[in-house]
Amino acid sequence: MKEIKLIKPVLAHGEEIHVLEMREPTGKDVRELGFPYTASGDAGVKMDAGVIAKYISRLASIPPSSVDEMQPSDLNIISWDIVGFFLGTSAQGSS
Repeated sequence: MKEIKLIKPVLAHGEEIHVLEMREPTGKDVRELGFPYTASGDAGVKMDAGVIAKYISRLASIPPSSVDEMQPSDLNIISWDIVGFFLGTSAQGSS
């Protein structure tokens, strides 16, 4: 489980959430949602915001409407954490 402290809390399940607890994705998650990024020709990574939003909702067990409320800076931090699960760069513990 990875904990991510939000810069701005969001409302989920009738509660204000300050810290997201995200589990690691499984093979089933990847099969159903796809990869959250594409590799570009210059060895870069292009994140897919739509797929990442689905991963946030699923891995943190929050509704899509809560993801829609997130600050762009929180989304950016969480996006890199999610991509890190796939690229082997996700740090353990809190961000």
